[in-house]
Amino acid sequence: MLKKLFRARFGDRSAPAGRQLAGVADLQLGDLLTFKHRLALPPSIQGETFEVARIGAYEYEDGLHPQLALEGTAAGRIYLGYKDGDSNGELCLSRDLPRKDVLRLFGEEAFGALWEEDFAELAVAEALADYDGWLGERYAQTRKDAEGYFHDRDCRGKRMSQFADDDADELRVYECEDADGRFGLTVEVWGDGTTDVSLDVHCPADVVESMWPGDAK
Repeated sequence: MLKKLFRARFGDRSAPAGRQLAGVADLQLGDLLTFKHRLALPPSIQGETFEVARIGAYEYEDGLHPQLALEGTAAGRIYLGYKDGDSNGELCLSRDLPRKDVLRLFGEEAFGALWEEDFAELAVAEALADYDGWLGERYAQTRKDAEGYFHDRDCRGKRMSQFADDDADELRVYECEDADGRFGLTVEVWGDGTTDVSLDVHCPADVVESMWPGDAK
């Protein structure tokens, strides 16, 4: 589907310009973006084009963090996050990490230390080729049992009541970073006990090569 959209929308460069996109904060559902070939990016997404498949937002004490779910033909689904109002600053790219790979990368005992009283340190026990460019060598825990809420809708430009919207899902967050702050590990524990783990890469906004609107407006 994405390949067909790409050919249809970008095959004729003489077509009239549509909605103008100045930054990732302007992206809407169905829009497309292409990443540059930059060492700051994992090899699997360098030069790749993605479609915006979903828009949501995390809400923490420091404000709103929009998150765009991006679908690619080769790289699959990744996530793009940023601090609301600062879309030209640092971006956070994430991908889901299934339980079986969590245990291979860090080991069950070491990973379980994230829930202990002291802040944990994690070392990658087995670097898996599938996560090339997504992994640091060592992580230090920076956030433990922090309260947050996820809004499964586009909240950008809207006034939010502090953690009080009925449609929000509550979660507890645990975060780790490597020494340079480039790589991260996020653990989300939801109200029903479901636990999601993601690998994060922090990078400047200029890793985006180009963006195109997904409509003719």
